[in-house]
Parts: sequence; structure tokens; C-alpha cells
Amino acid sequence: MNPTSSITACPGCDLLIPVPEVPDGHYIACGRCGTTLSKSYTDSIDRVIALSFAGLLLYLPAMFLPLMTLSSLGLKEKGSVVDTCIGFYQNGYILVSVITFVTAVIVPFLKICIPFITAVSLKTKRKGRFLIPTFKFHKHLEEWGMVEIYLLGILITLIKMGDVASIDFNLGFFCFIGLVLLSMAVSVCLDRRLFWYLLEHSQSPAEDPEILRLGTLFHSAPKLVQTAANLELMRCHDCGKLVKAGPEDQQCPRCDSSLHFRTRGSLSITWALVITSLILFFPANMLPIMQVDFLGIPDRSTILDGIIYFFTHGSFGIGLIIFIASILVPLYKIIGLIIILLTIHSGKNHYLQQKSKMFRFIEFIGRWSMLDIFVVAILSVLVDFGFLTSIHTAPGATYFCLVVIATMSAAIVFDPRLLWDACDVVKPGKSS
Repeated sequence: MNPTSSITACPGCDLLIPVPEVPDGHYIACGRCGTTLSKSYTDSIDRVIALSFAGLLLYLPAMFLPLMTLSSLGLKEKGSVVDTCIGFYQNGYILVSVITFVTAVIVPFLKICIPFITAVSLKTKRKGRFLIPTFKFHKHLEEWGMVEIYLLGILITLIKMGDVASIDFNLGFFCFIGLVLLSMAVSVCLDRRLFWYLLEHSQSPAEDPEILRLGTLFHSAPKLVQTAANLELMRCHDCGKLVKAGPEDQQCPRCDSSLHFRTRGSLSITWALVITSLILFFPANMLPIMQVDFLGIPDRSTILDGIIYFFTHGSFGIGLIIFIASILVPLYKIIGLIIILLTIHSGKNHYLQQKSKMFRFIEFIGRWSMLDIFVVAILSVLVDFGFLTSIHTAPGATYFCLVVIATMSAAIVFDPRLLWDACDVVKPGKSS
């Protein structure tokens, strides 16, 4: 069952758009800014139950069993995903340890556990009070689960160490690959709009008086730029429900989130995070991120040193991936957000569609900058052969983690609808 003809507001530009029933495997995108509004999958609930249950079965072995065993000169070392987090902690890098533990262990579990519980509850028609706040929380986890980036870090480690040590794959490695694939499949098959509708309603969508009322309001409004704000409608940032503007401190009737036309303090907070990212970017790339001890002699290397290592050893593809993920991506995010913020302050509305695409790309690539941190985490656990050779984390890792978190947070708190407000005939909060 899918919600049929209804009205939604684009989260990217606030445009009001009629949403028809979407064929299986297809999606609807906003014609003004290109933001994806809705995707549909037949039997979404059954698919989510099956995929997330399989993911939960693989979770513990994927996290706690050794991924691989590294052998060199008769010495062997092995480690799991959890071991890499512990390794950061033991080396005194508590902040990096916490961030790695949250993004590689905690959030991936919640990303498959919450959809499973929600889907089972909807399937059995047993809706507890905890379901709505729990499912609302799941929306905020999408950017912070990074198992696929961790997997790429494992592959880079294999290439980096393949010439100097013998590598044997353990059961945890194959379980981890399965967990990554299942986690991605759950995210793809999760029809959020359907889940939210079923959490709120029991009747058929076609019989929902709220949908009929919004449809009437939309079609009877003057044919200007029909944004939600123009018709004094507010879109809930968490569940997407459209609500008629009322008194201050209004809450969403579906998920109890605070309602507002635009995210409060969005511009000032985004500016603060972008400036912080720019300041931290320099020590993150100039300070060493990794230390290699060989026969008791330490050798520290920066991110750029690691890139040069891959280039000089013929691994141009891996060197290019690290260069893009660790240097170009953070710089692109900082510059891109500055361009968008200056556009809003200038009041000019040139190339808004292109800038909206740039912002969505910034949102998508933000977390991939954690690649270098995960590579260091894996190497520090696997390469620990005492006096012979060992790899440790260096101070640059902390700054680099902070850059990634700051740029990701800047993209999350920024309200892209502010970019389009200059185009609208009526400003947010004013009736048309």
C-alpha cells in the first residue's frame, strides 16, 4: 500500500508538489531544484524485515571476529573492527576512538535495527509509543553510518600491505562484506513516506481528510510560486508532514518535532562550522596522521606523504582515491558552502539549480573523508610487531576527524530552502 495522490513540500526549495502513486523502484524528484521527494518499493515492509534481519545476524561476527591476519617474518597480528576503536583509545586518541566507534560500530547497528523493529511492528499492527520517536531518530543516522567507507579502508590496507606481508582473510571479513551489502539494501528499500503514513494512519490514504484538504488548498491557490510558506504551511523537518502554521512553538502532530518555516540559526551556525573547518584544515594536512616505527626508529607521515607513497609504488588509483577523499573533498565542501552562503547574503538568484545540485553533492560526499582515519585504524591494529615494526596514530588524525565532523555538521544544519527564498514572490511566513 502506498500513499496515493497527495501534496508534499520539497525539502530543498519548499515548492508544493502533487505526489501521485509511484511505480515500484521509481522515485519522484522536484522539478525546480532536483531534490528526490519520494521513492517507492512494492512490499517495502517485507523487504526491510528480511534484509535487516539478515544484517542483524551478521552484525556481531562482522564487528567482533578478526577481519584478517597479517604475517611477516614469522610474526602474526589480527584484529576486528572493535579492535581498531580500542587501538585509538589505547594510544590516547580518545576523540578519534569515539568517532570511529560511533560511525563504524554503533550507528551501523541502529541503521538496521530500527527499520527491523519498525517494519515488524507495522507488519503485526502493534504500534508502541516508542516507534515514532525511534523512527524519527533513524532519519538522523543516515550520514553517520560508514561501514561502506570502512570496507574501502580495508581494501586500501590490503593493497598497501600486500607487498610487505602475507594476508589471510578471516570469517569476520566476509561477514563484514555481507553486513555492508545488507545495510545498503535496507536503506534503498526503506520507503520512508509509506512508513510514516502507516505509523500515523489506519485508514486508506484516499480516505484521509487531511490529504483531501491540502489538495483543495493547493489547487485553489493563486498560480504564483506555490511554496509551502506562501500558503502558510510548514514542512516538518523530521517526518515531512505539512502542517498549517499556527501559534509559536508549534509541534508536529505526527512526530512532536518543533515546526518552523526555516531552520532557526541555520546561516550563523553554518558559517561558524565552515570557518572552523577551514581553520582546522591546515593542521589536519600539515601535521602527521600516522607514525611508523621500524627497528625503534620513528617515521611520521602526513596525508600527502601517504598519497605520494602510493603514486611512487605504482598504485595510482588508490593514491588518487585518497587524494580526492582526504584533500579535495574537504576543500570542495568548504568552498562550496562558502559560495552558497555568499549567494544567500547577496540576494542574487543566479544558477540556483546548479548550486542546489552542488549542495546535494556536498551532503553525499561529506562522510567519505573518513577514509584515511579508517585506514590508520586498521593499520595500527594489524601492524604491531613490537620492536621490528609498528604503526601508531599521530596528532593530525584528531584535527582531520574534526574537519570531517565540522563539514558534515555544516551541511546538516544548513537549510537549502534559504537559497530559493529570493525567487519566491512571497517571503516565508506571509500569506499569498
